[in-house]
Amino acid sequence: MANIACLLAQAPNGLWEKIIFAFNSSFGNYALAIIMITLIIKILMLPTDFLNRRSTAKMTEVQSKLQPKIQNIQRKYPDKNVQNQKINELYQKEGFNPMGSCLTPLIVMILSTTIFISLFTSLNNMAAYKIVDQYEQLQKAYISDVANEDIESLDSTKINEYVIQISESGDVNLIAQANQNVKEKYKDVKESFLWIKNVWIADSPFQRAIPSFEKYASLAKLKFDNSEGSIKKEDAKKVYNAVMGDLEKSEGINGYFLLSVITAISAFLYQYLLTKKKQSKQKVGENPQQQSGKAMLFIFPIIMLIFTLSYNSVFSIYIIVGQLFGMATAPLINKLLTKKEPKKVTAPEIIDVEPQSQPEENVSNISVKKDSKNTNKSKQKSKTKGKAIKYPKKTNKGV
Repeated sequence: MANIACLLAQAPNGLWEKIIFAFNSSFGNYALAIIMITLIIKILMLPTDFLNRRSTAKMTEVQSKLQPKIQNIQRKYPDKNVQNQKINELYQKEGFNPMGSCLTPLIVMILSTTIFISLFTSLNNMAAYKIVDQYEQLQKAYISDVANEDIESLDSTKINEYVIQISESGDVNLIAQANQNVKEKYKDVKESFLWIKNVWIADSPFQRAIPSFEKYASLAKLKFDNSEGSIKKEDAKKVYNAVMGDLEKSEGINGYFLLSVITAISAFLYQYLLTKKKQSKQKVGENPQQQSGKAMLFIFPIIMLIFTLSYNSVFSIYIIVGQLFGMATAPLINKLLTKKEPKKVTAPEIIDVEPQSQPEENVSNISVKKDSKNTNKSKQKSKTKGKAIKYPKKTNKGV
C-alpha cells in the first residue's frame, strides 16, 4: 500500500508559502503570522490606495460637473456617433481625459487582485499540506508502541501495515493506548486560534475540527485506482478512520460562523465608508456611479461571506484584518483628500445674503446692533424731508 499522506508530504515552496513559514517561525502561530503579513501588505499598499481614492474622487467630481452638459448633448444629438464626438470635444475643452483617469484605479485593481488571488491560492495549498502533514505525524504516533524499529525510517507500506495490525488486533488496551498517543501528539501539531480549533478548516458548526476522510481526500486531492502499488479507496479509508476516528469525535465542531459574520459586517462597513464621502458631495441619482456603489454595498459582503464559508479560517482572518485596516485608515485618507481639494467659497455666496436683510418685513428676524438701528431711522426721516443728509445724533433726539 502507498501511504496516502506522502502524496503531499513535501511543503509548498512558493513565495507566499516561504513568507508564511518564516513569520510562523517567529510568532509560533499561523493565525498571528497571517495577521502580521496582512498588516504589512496593507501598509505597503496604503500610498496606492490614496492615489486610487484621489483619482476616483477627481473623476467622479468632473463627471458630476459635466453631467448636465452631457445630457444636453444627448437630447440635442440623437445620433450616437455625433453624441460621442460632441462628448469627446467637451472632455477636451474641460481638459478631462477619461482613459487617463481610469489608469491609476486600473493599476491598483490589478495589483490588489494579483495579491488577493496569489495569497488565496497559497493559503489553500498551505491548508492541504498542513492537514496531510498532521495526519502523517499522527499515523506515526498511532503505531509508536508497536513498531520495533525507527518509525522515521519506515516506508509507507510498513506504516499502514502497523495501523491495520493494531486496529484489527482486538486488543482493547492496545487500541486505547494508540488513540491516546494520537491525542497527545495532536496537542503538539494542532493549529488553533481563539475559539477556532483548526485554522485550516472553515469556522463553521457544520465542519469538524478533524476532517472526515472524504473531506481529507478532497483537500489532499487524492486519486484512487486499482493499479499495482497504489492504495484502494476502501483501504485508505480504513487506515484513516483507525488513526483519526477517535480524535475526530473528541474534537467536535470547528467553530460557530463568527468569522463569517464579522467578515460580512466589516465588508459592509468598509464599502459604506468608501461611498459615504462621494454621496455627501452629490445628490442621489446625480451620477450613475452612485448606483453601482449602492449595489457593491451589498454584493461585496455577500461575496466575502461565501469565501469565508467555503475556505479555511486563516483566509477569513486575512480578509477581516484587511477590512478593519481599511476602515481605520479611511478617515485619514479622507482628511488628506480634503486638504488636497479645499472647498472654494465664491463671491455670489457672500453677496446673496445681503439683499435678504434689506426688506422691512424681515428686519424683525435679524439681530442688528443698536447703532445700525439708529442710523436706519435717521435715514428714513431724512427721506421724508426730501434730503439725503445724515443728521447728528443730538439733532435726531430733538426730532
